[in-house]
Amino acid sequence: MSRLLNKGEAQMRKAAIAAAMIAVGFGVWVASSSNARAPSLSQRVDPHQMMMNASAMPVTEFVDYSFVFVH
Repeated sequence: MSRLLNKGEAQMRKAAIAAAMIAVGFGVWVASSSNARAPSLSQRVDPHQMMMNASAMPVTEFVDYSFVFVH
């Protein structure tokens, strides 16, 4: 038994399908295993040491064209 859906029913069905897809995607994201490990408290980043040991860093040149005057 098939019948045509009115505009409201079709819109509601699309919204329900979209909500179900979002729920499934969120569930897959939560259930996925991650290999990322949080660093322990003894493994801290020392920004000063990073700046002192930085060598051979690439140099970028920035050309500022914000004050270009056309005659």
